[in-house]
Amino acid sequence: MSTKNMKKTYSVPGVSLAPFARKGASNKAAALCKRSVSLFCEPFCEPFCEPTKQGINRYRGLRDCMPKKPVGILKRNAHLSKSAAGPQKRKKKQANNAVEVHREAAHVASDASVTGSLLPQQQKQPEQFWSCQSEVDRQAAACISKVLASDASSRNGKSIKSLTLAPNIKSKKAVYAVTCQTLQYLPVIQQLLSKTSLLDIQQLRPAVAYVLVYELLFGQGCRIKGKAEKAVFNLKAELQQHLQALLKEAAVEHVDELVSVNIAKDWKRTARVNLLKMTVTEALAWLQSPPAVHQKWARLGQQAQVDQMLSDVLFFPAGSDLHDHPLVTNGSLVLQSKASCLPAHALAPKPTWHVVDACAAPGNKTTHVAALMGGKGTIWAFDRDASRLERLKANAQTVGATSIVAEQADFLSLDLTSQKFTEVCGVILDPSCSGSGTAHSRMDHLLPSQGAVHPDQQLARLQSLAAFQTKALQHALTLPKLERLVYSTCSTHEMENELVVKAVLADAQALGFQLADPFPDWPRRGLPLLPGHQNLIRVDPEEDGTDGFFVAVFQRKHA
Repeated sequence: MSTKNMKKTYSVPGVSLAPFARKGASNKAAALCKRSVSLFCEPFCEPFCEPTKQGINRYRGLRDCMPKKPVGILKRNAHLSKSAAGPQKRKKKQANNAVEVHREAAHVASDASVTGSLLPQQQKQPEQFWSCQSEVDRQAAACISKVLASDASSRNGKSIKSLTLAPNIKSKKAVYAVTCQTLQYLPVIQQLLSKTSLLDIQQLRPAVAYVLVYELLFGQGCRIKGKAEKAVFNLKAELQQHLQALLKEAAVEHVDELVSVNIAKDWKRTARVNLLKMTVTEALAWLQSPPAVHQKWARLGQQAQVDQMLSDVLFFPAGSDLHDHPLVTNGSLVLQSKASCLPAHALAPKPTWHVVDACAAPGNKTTHVAALMGGKGTIWAFDRDASRLERLKANAQTVGATSIVAEQADFLSLDLTSQKFTEVCGVILDPSCSGSGTAHSRMDHLLPSQGAVHPDQQLARLQSLAAFQTKALQHALTLPKLERLVYSTCSTHEMENELVVKAVLADAQALGFQLADPFPDWPRRGLPLLPGHQNLIRVDPEEDGTDGFFVAVFQRKHA
């Protein structure tokens, strides 16, 4: 039903439902409003609908158990909206009254569905959830809530870093620290809370309790500001008593000995110089001697070092926070792991090439290829997720990659024999994978499910991913003028790596392709599961200090 006729169709005598008929109101909201109001009006309100047997029975139930007729409730609430305070206040009150009618109706409907009868008086609405008074703690609690929900559902949702470093986070470094520290101590915090009644408070969300208990016992302290803080602080002595008992039972002196398994070694921070905006020499000069207005970044910039193998990758000390760095915000530097920079260099594209990035979003590899091509040629970037594709477009605009043509599409559904792709010479195929190699950078070692996934569940997921990866690779190899293809994953599982390459190798060879070695000096090679495994690249998180990665290059023999 269109919003144009919504007000007329849902009109009820004496009640304005204009807020639900405003431009842009959803049909779902309108239908919900209609259903709620119909609890009262269905049997006798002609402008609303025809009387029905179900509606009449509902009305009789209302009439028998309520002191006033339902219409009286509607008229009473509508009467409140008649005010001489002016048009704006009148509209606001009318909107509030309509929402009140909706809530009353929904409450009555809920009671009727559960108990089979209606209560004579409306129950009091539950009190709003308590939140942390500190903005840092409040945002950290929100991040923890999302991370734990994603972890419980066994889905690779947004990572700790992506949540704590999002644009809406004001104090990114502080929120990131509180989030990580709370998750690090979470096993201990949960044990302590299980011995108290704190989580029995309905208004106190678990994530809020986790953050405040962390602050109280292991952090900066818990200031008594709001209801949540007071509730936690009132149990300080009890929590400390339980903590001492826990340490005694585990025969350790300090709580860090209980959580040491969750502590991971920090890696050096890496960033890629965006060659579309400046050269590596220019970037180093700026970093070592920034303009006067950015002098606070000089000390960090002077510690930057160029990677020995990838000439456009810079290293910074571990723990360096570069998210607000001027060169990052203007797109001259791109925060990207060294492993993630390998595929573009492995492709070694020529400036005049047409390139396809089959599963492109969020676009770091896509923009890297554009930079290596000097902004020339054409890069077709495909992703089936609309929101991720918008992120790719935003990233491309930030770095000035105008040669990228982004389109929402499922790569497997594309006709690669069409005129559009006749000149494609290179392909980057980095499909969806388990992400097992990014466990460190995603901070997965802090999550409760770490190591708890059932082997059968993991196997089924890997088989499903490998089937898709194999189809995508076979599809990409059919491009008529393809010269070089890079297949990469951020996985450490052979099922997604060597076995996928092995599955397509015979077909690839029949099409005139062979496995090529993109980095002769790289020390770690593919597992000996197929011919040519010595040309495959593996990145080990522990040995190489970056995300676990796999790279395979298919090169046409005559190219």
